[in-house]
Parts: sequence; structure tokens; C-alpha cells
Amino acid sequence: MKLFFLFLLFFSSLFAHPHTFIEVHPTIEFKDNKTSVIHFKWVLDEMSSTILIMEVDKNGDGVISKRENNFIQKEYFSIFEDYSYYTHIKIDGKLIKNLKAVNFKATIENYKLCYSFDVVGNFSSNNTVLEFGDSDFYVAMVLKEKFLNIKGTSSTVTGVDNDFYYGYRLDFK
Repeated sequence: MKLFFLFLLFFSSLFAHPHTFIEVHPTIEFKDNKTSVIHFKWVLDEMSSTILIMEVDKNGDGVISKRENNFIQKEYFSIFEDYSYYTHIKIDGKLIKNLKAVNFKATIENYKLCYSFDVVGNFSSNNTVLEFGDSDFYVAMVLKEKFLNIKGTSSTVTGVDNDFYYGYRLDFK
């Protein structure tokens, strides 16, 4: 019987897939190859946005009020802290742990829910690498060159095959 459950568990993992797709739009301005803030805008997919907007936009006006923003931050966004916001920042090859997001703001743009926030630190274009992905397969982080707003240095986006999940990597030159 145990073998059957192990087989079932293995077999069901073959069909794991993301439930939410999030476009990652980073904005970074380097001065003298350094920055202290990385700004992120996440754009949630249409299905997730529709469900969440129906729940959080209590007055149905298509605008996230301060009260609604606080609710979203507490009930929906804060849980991402446990997952480092699916953002893995490496400085000199060392993973930065305990990322903290500040200046959170939720908006509705083109019928999609967007989260904007900043990550503060000492980042250099010479030794900082950003990787995005969810090893649990529930969230697909999507990063494309057209989503980037990088000033003061050049950058490249590459796909990263992490053996059991796919992610994206942002390198600076």
C-alpha cells in the first residue's frame, strides 16, 4: 500500500504546473556601477488578477484604495517574503537571505493586478545577479528583455534550467 502512495505522489508531481504567472518588470538605475534600490513591478496574469480584483476591490471602482492596498499587502503580498519574493539576489555568488520589500503599492492596470515594491541593499553591477523562479511550481516568474528598465549599465536575460524548475536570470555588464 505504501508503494502505491509513493507511486501516486511521484506520478502526480509529473503534472505539476504553475497556477499563477507573474511578469517581472525591474527598474534599476546604477550610478558609478552601484545602486541601493531595485524597484519591481509584478503584473499578475489575467485569471489571477480577475479573481483577486473581485475579492479586494470591495467598491468595484477599479482603483485600489489605501485600505484595499493595506489589505492586499497583509493578506496576499506578505506571504511572498517567506519565498524571498521568488527573487534570488546573489552578490559575489552568495545568496542574500531575508529580503525585505518596502514601498508596496497595488494597482489595477489594463484589468490586471500589479504589485510595485522596492528591495533595498548595496548592489553593484559588477557582482550582483538576480534570478527569478519558484521551485514549488505554483508561480511562474516571467522576465523578458522588454520588461527591463535598466540605466547606467547593460544587462542580459537568460533562461535558467534548475533541474526541476525553470527560471530567469538577470546579469549586468
